[in-house]
Amino acid sequence: MKLHCIFLACLVLFSCCSLANSEYSQGPDKCCFAFSNMKIPLKQVVGYHTTHFQCDRSGIIFIMKSGKKICADLNEKWVQRLKNLVDESTQMMTEGSGDSN
Repeated sequence: MKLHCIFLACLVLFSCCSLANSEYSQGPDKCCFAFSNMKIPLKQVVGYHTTHFQCDRSGIIFIMKSGKKICADLNEKWVQRLKNLVDESTQMMTEGSGDSN
């Protein structure tokens, strides 16, 4: 009987600890652990987002037409240029779709 009570108490304690850990582990979803050195063609990129501020390495994640995601170092000139080109392309597409009135 005592062994059963100890087991039950340990199970309850373990469950409480697991719930507490999951509540407070709201960390970043996507981080970059390595950066691509390969220059990416603009026509292959459909979007991007920057990594979460809690990630160890800040970077940018380019989203390709194929659905693949590629991490790049935001400090690289080619990455900044590609980011700006994607922004311009997105802005032109947005403005172009609003002219149908």
